[in-house]
Amino acid sequence: MKYVKIFEDYSAGVSESTYSAIPVFNELEFKKNINVKPEMNVKYSEVAATLKDLLKKKEMGEIQEVLVIAEVPTQGKGAPDYIKDIIAQERERIARKYKAQRGIDIDDDREGDFDFDVDRFGNQRSIFFDSEFIVDRIDVIDGKEYIIGIPVSLKDKGFEAKIAPIKVEEIYFTPKK
Repeated sequence: MKYVKIFEDYSAGVSESTYSAIPVFNELEFKKNINVKPEMNVKYSEVAATLKDLLKKKEMGEIQEVLVIAEVPTQGKGAPDYIKDIIAQERERIARKYKAQRGIDIDDDREGDFDFDVDRFGNQRSIFFDSEFIVDRIDVIDGKEYIIGIPVSLKDKGFEAKIAPIKVEEIYFTPKK
């Protein structure tokens, strides 16, 4: 009987930490102290409802901004259009640089020594993509709720990303001062 009680205590803690894994932070408090406890923890199935509540508070003027940290696919059919644009711009920039250094167009490279994914030192090329999004709205697409977010670094350019609630890792809100 003693072991059953120990297991019940253990499993309650594990299930609580597993299902309540997405923290919701007050951004002003978080900036003061990164070790601050979240205002609440939500299950991924409650993310859309929590964000709707925060967006309503934003409309009423209680909150200034709502942000999410989320993982967004960078390739394949689920990748947002702005990521494809960034990759195309980076390829073009690298092509101009390659032509300036070697005097050869990438298209005319008969030797085949140009590889976009590898830099001149043989390392994998890295391109930065936002993981921080300003929450614009919640939309229902094909019967599922998605978060429509604006990448923070591209907020002036009008790009949007469709984010599944399960991809959200953290939620931040900034209250009005």
